[in-house]
Amino acid sequence: RDRKDLGEEGYHLEVSSTEISLSAANPIGLFYGSVTLLQLLDEGERLGRSGSVPTVNISDSPRFSWRGMHLDVGRHFFPVDFVKRYIDLIAMHKMNRFHWHLTEDHGWRIEIKKYPKLTEIGAWRKESLVGHYNDKPHRFDGIRYGGFYTQDEIREVVEYAATRFITVVPEIEMPGHSKAALAAYPELACTDGPFEVEKVWGIHEDVYCAGKETTFEFLQNVLTEVMALFPSTYIHIGGDECPKTRWKAHDLDQIRMKEENLKDEHELQSYFVKRIERFLSSHNRRLVGWDEILEGGLPPAATVMSWRGYEGGIKAANSGHDVIMTPTSYCYFDYYQSKDKDSEPLAIGGFLPLSKVYLFEPIPPEIDPEKSHHILGGQGNVWTEYIKTESQLEYMAIPRMSAMAEVLWSSKSDRSYKGFIARLGMSHFGRFDRMDVNYRQLDANDRLLNQMNDL
Repeated sequence: RDRKDLGEEGYHLEVSSTEISLSAANPIGLFYGSVTLLQLLDEGERLGRSGSVPTVNISDSPRFSWRGMHLDVGRHFFPVDFVKRYIDLIAMHKMNRFHWHLTEDHGWRIEIKKYPKLTEIGAWRKESLVGHYNDKPHRFDGIRYGGFYTQDEIREVVEYAATRFITVVPEIEMPGHSKAALAAYPELACTDGPFEVEKVWGIHEDVYCAGKETTFEFLQNVLTEVMALFPSTYIHIGGDECPKTRWKAHDLDQIRMKEENLKDEHELQSYFVKRIERFLSSHNRRLVGWDEILEGGLPPAATVMSWRGYEGGIKAANSGHDVIMTPTSYCYFDYYQSKDKDSEPLAIGGFLPLSKVYLFEPIPPEIDPEKSHHILGGQGNVWTEYIKTESQLEYMAIPRMSAMAEVLWSSKSDRSYKGFIARLGMSHFGRFDRMDVNYRQLDANDRLLNQMNDL
């Protein structure tokens, strides 16, 4: 039955003593209804009533259109089979975006036919950092590390995700976080190099030269191949953490600034991003970038991913730009899950317990109510400087992914942390057990919150 009243992704599930009825306006709604039905069947199995489903009448639809999970494969590489497993976890949480961070200072992970050295050279670093970045002097393991996805593997992942109604959004970093590309093609830099694929985490000063036309020719050729692989309307171009040191000292960049009447290097970055945005728009794609793309002036059709708090997203939404909220304080799943860091795997820092993820509110009060529709949603981010294995990645992502999924799907009035914790323990952890997922168990603090608070 047609159920346009439930929106693009909503569904209606009705179970009586004699029949099961599932209806939706679109196939994606039927898919999400099927996920709910499978969960009900699973619950019957848990209670010893195999094949039984309780009598229910459910009308359900998501609050936000962008319900995402991110995965950085630039720092540490994860094979196709695990990427598919990650997509399965996203799908079982009724999330619909997989943000795939494919290029980084520390490794270029996508095959580009026109530029074979990107994977021949750029996909491999000589060694990796041992311990934390803050441990000085730095120590390294002496082991060559890397990997990349062929274009056929990329297509395989994209098709796999599509069968689960998940859009794969690729990220090709620029102008910064580009040392792996510069190691392969040093002529794109501001200096002569030589460059190596980076082995130290952090921000690095060598970036694409904004004064060379060859830089834009290269990036447009790369993006042409990327667009052929990814049907996603959105193409992520990074845009974050780009030092301006090389641009300040390089003649061609300074000439570019004078020719384009740019007052400083922030406006030069804006010029860079706007050129890429025009190219993507000419191919009916939309540019999305981290909130640094606001600096120096935002491209007219760009979407902002606000990570350095809410401020960038508030500014962008109030000026009429679409926004995905993903502030570090609620959405960075590479942060520690306990204040007792010695009891946890090595992480980049910070503290983000499950309860705080559940408190995430993508639309802050500073958003003009008439502009709130510009908040498309949010996502959880998994950066992998200190995440080397599949097991560790699951531990960092799960069950914080579950909390993020509920925040992005459910209305504020329908959410209860106490109920969420109870459902995790009674049912959802059992599903993870059957999938052999290495999720993080609830600790005493989580259980205390369950007893004392209804957040």
